[in-house]
Amino acid sequence: MSKATFLKDLDVIQHLSKSNDYKYNLLKASEELQELALVLTQKALKEEKVDIQEIIDEIGDVKIRIAVLDNLFDQKKIDKRIKFKLKKFNKYLKEGKYKKHI
Repeated sequence: MSKATFLKDLDVIQHLSKSNDYKYNLLKASEELQELALVLTQKALKEEKVDIQEIIDEIGDVKIRIAVLDNLFDQKKIDKRIKFKLKKFNKYLKEGKYKKHI
């Protein structure tokens, strides 16, 4: 197979978005998010149990699935929510309220 036959990254994301069933895309995103949540929780509670590469791998998997979800939902509404949330965090930072730690 030549390089020309391979899809570009964005084409792959769009292909996954369109060719996979809606429910399948939701479940795959959920699965990847749960796997990331698990390794993050394990790293926080038992640092030696999880290698950093496991976290990196799961972040990569989640980013791909988030890109697929971006194709399934209204991007303007997603962007609006992001702006709202970042504005809220910025306010907390200015007020010195966002210093959370365990």
